[in-house]
Amino acid sequence: MEIIIKIAYNLFGMSYYLKYLGAFLLFIFLMSCNKQVDTELREALENSGNNRQELEQVLEYFQTKKSDSLKYKAAKFLIENMPYHNYIEPIREFNFAFNSIENFPKSELNNYRVEAFKRTLDSISEYSNGEQPKFVKDIESIKADFLVENIELAFKAWYKIPQDKRASFDDFCKFILPYRSSNEPLENHSRKKLHNQYAWVYDCIEKGLSLETIVDSIKTDFNFTTFLGIGNSYPIPLSTSQIQKSKLGQCGDGVNYYVNVMRALGIMAAKDYVEHWGNDPFAKSHSWIYTQMGSEVYLTDVHKKSNIKGIYKNESIPKVYRTRFDAVNNTNSIHFDQDVTNEYILTIDVDIDNIFNVNAKAPILTVFDKREGWFPVVQGQKTGENFKFSNIGYNVLYLPMDKESKKPLNYPFFIDASKKIRFFKPDKNALDSVVLTRKIGLSTRRYRGKRFWLEALNGSVIEASNNSEFINAKVLHEVSNFNSTHIQNIKLTNRAKYKYVRFNSKKPKSFLAKLAFYDLDMKPLQGEIIEEHILKETKDYKYGAFDDNTLTYSGGDYFKLGLEFSKPETIGYVEFQSRHDDNHINKGEDYELFYWDKNWKSLGKQKAQDTLLHYNNVPKNALLWLRNLTKGREEHVFCIDQNKKQHWLGFENL
Repeated sequence: MEIIIKIAYNLFGMSYYLKYLGAFLLFIFLMSCNKQVDTELREALENSGNNRQELEQVLEYFQTKKSDSLKYKAAKFLIENMPYHNYIEPIREFNFAFNSIENFPKSELNNYRVEAFKRTLDSISEYSNGEQPKFVKDIESIKADFLVENIELAFKAWYKIPQDKRASFDDFCKFILPYRSSNEPLENHSRKKLHNQYAWVYDCIEKGLSLETIVDSIKTDFNFTTFLGIGNSYPIPLSTSQIQKSKLGQCGDGVNYYVNVMRALGIMAAKDYVEHWGNDPFAKSHSWIYTQMGSEVYLTDVHKKSNIKGIYKNESIPKVYRTRFDAVNNTNSIHFDQDVTNEYILTIDVDIDNIFNVNAKAPILTVFDKREGWFPVVQGQKTGENFKFSNIGYNVLYLPMDKESKKPLNYPFFIDASKKIRFFKPDKNALDSVVLTRKIGLSTRRYRGKRFWLEALNGSVIEASNNSEFINAKVLHEVSNFNSTHIQNIKLTNRAKYKYVRFNSKKPKSFLAKLAFYDLDMKPLQGEIIEEHILKETKDYKYGAFDDNTLTYSGGDYFKLGLEFSKPETIGYVEFQSRHDDNHINKGEDYELFYWDKNWKSLGKQKAQDTLLHYNNVPKNALLWLRNLTKGREEHVFCIDQNKKQHWLGFENL
């Protein structure tokens, strides 16, 4: 050691020697302890450019604290993995929007706040001077003071958690120590500010409150609102301060915020996400919060008080990933993040034959995507002439494919709840006639709202009276076994004349897209709208059910909606329609049906003459795709079941 120091002095002189002595001694220390510098650390430092001295200062700072070697290991962990991380700096032109919305109070009518924020963002975008976002690499930019503060505060918070609930050091490094959740912009003193803002959580922990209660309390306190449209004007992740000012953002922004809050408090947290659902026609990823304290695990969305593990149990999920600061080398993954699919759903390993004899070096599984055709979700392994895919979710339709050539390796296959695999190889020698009613499934496990639109109308009644208070009202029709999104035309048998008629809902959160009354000759009856309990906050209020746009609606909890005629009338017919997604067959619109046989092949175009489409010469056991050529975006694949009905793969079938 002494000889090496003398050589350095003789080569570089006193000033250089003193200036770089610390870094030089650190280098010698690493060399003497490990005989060679760790490859990962050396590569990280080599990639740091002009920022190397800052990172070496951090290593030197914690290396001198021999009483606490864990902090040195923590610093080493962060620096080794920094090359994987970067961010885009906030665009300064938009500071006005975030500063303005901070002073706009939140209220029950939060839509007005969102609209005001959107208008400000759009205005800035319109008159922007074209400032280009700046791409920043962590390894080239993070300063010593920033990193030291984050490490010190992370340890301080970690030690505040009771020992029986405290994370292990390994989990601490993965899910508490990191200074970022994902790719959000970095800000000085962010961890310190979050720790101080939510210090009241430690009282909750001391009182023995559950992790679920604590996380839900944090979410209630902050009151984040999802605003998907922000990406149209401000298409980069939000910083912590931007989220605190706006309390708005995309799901990922909210997740980043809450993950950073939990980590600032010493509680394990990370972003879990699905990149592509098995039953969504578009590559719309979704993320949520993973938290753990001791044996308690809580998985929740940014704005719901619910453990989504139960909700996602039978969902159509190919893969779930957990964002990690360190790279995870998954042999069956196309990501560096941790594969946690089996923490949510049952999984299966499958071996797929290469029946099309494709020279595939990188086999993948894909799921249906309307824009992309097929979207990659799983990386496989070649085993002899076949391909193995591990830990994949069921209730999903997959197409095995070669990553490079995009050629299919086999026919699409669906894994059902019993883990039975069905391949969709069309039998062109066995043709069938089918009747089609929709172009996408109505309901999924994670989102049953559309199904409830129908169920909420069951039990409702059409009633009439000659008394404005509906005293001694006569029931003209009771809604039962209702399960269609199409317009219902009901012929009434009561021939008495009434001045008042209404639709009386018997359930909460029920809505009508259309309501009309006719005389015996099917001529529309006109009158003044009468209503009770109609949600005034809805955009279309009481008029939505009476206009010509079936996508507008009226309703609410136990609502009543109808007409007051100028004189008593005989009501011969009533038409009504539930709130809907307009994905059923619409008369007058153009459609085309496809089946899959190495690619999509057309079975012909039709103009709908009714609310049903009839197709002949459809191969049995075919995977089908119905496209609306007139309008709309939402479409998905299906098959025909034994009852000759459409069966939506990955959906809840009514």
